[in-house]
Amino acid sequence: MAAVFAFAVASFAQTKVYAEIIGDEYDVAGKVSVKVEFGKNSQKYAYMLKGNDGKKLYFNKMVDAMNQLAKFGWQIENTYVVVDGDYDRISSEYHWIISREEEPVEKPEESTNQQ
Repeated sequence: MAAVFAFAVASFAQTKVYAEIIGDEYDVAGKVSVKVEFGKNSQKYAYMLKGNDGKKLYFNKMVDAMNQLAKFGWQIENTYVVVDGDYDRISSEYHWIISREEEPVEKPEESTNQQ
């Protein structure tokens, strides 16, 4: 009787995840409100937006937020601006699409055992 065994092979796949830094120009002086959107992964990445004391960081400039996230491997993929309003009041919203490679995830494949 011959036994043939096929063993499970683990394959590693890197996954690129995306987030967005949004800067909303909200007054005449050009002050910008900055927020970072991680989508459904907000809790997973929240620690990246905390200081050494564990408190949430607030950013006055988009580049400050990007510099913080770059420490964790985030890179800019694309940028765009959305302009809204009329001649009396024009507002601009700046968007930076950022990404990061996730750690390899072990993905076990099916094994078969035939005798």
